[in-house]
Amino acid sequence: MSSSLIINELTPEKSKDGTVTVPVLQVSGRLDTHTVGILEKSLSSTMAKGVKSLVLELSGLNYVSSSGLRALLMARREARERKGTIMLCALTPQVRDVFDMVGFTSLFDIRDTLENGRAALR
Repeated sequence: MSSSLIINELTPEKSKDGTVTVPVLQVSGRLDTHTVGILEKSLSSTMAKGVKSLVLELSGLNYVSSSGLRALLMARREARERKGTIMLCALTPQVRDVFDMVGFTSLFDIRDTLENGRAALR
């Protein structure tokens, strides 16, 4: 089976008071040993811009391996060191099952939709 991962950085929204919402990375495909570097590079690039908090929209993510879980955990640690957070939203049922099984649902702030994730970080 071919591994592919696509990451789109969504355009930040501006609120009525002019503040910009936190960045959103839309992740889709398979997050495994072969593709984890793509996510790590994208996260690193985004965090290098001085970002403290970040939303990962995962509605298109259909598989996550232990190496993918590790990358998410490392991103969470970096965000926490900056006094920020990594918000996860729109998990597919199969990815949600993995998160439940390994206890990640208690480590990450997870929202059902992108809109709910953005709203929680305003």
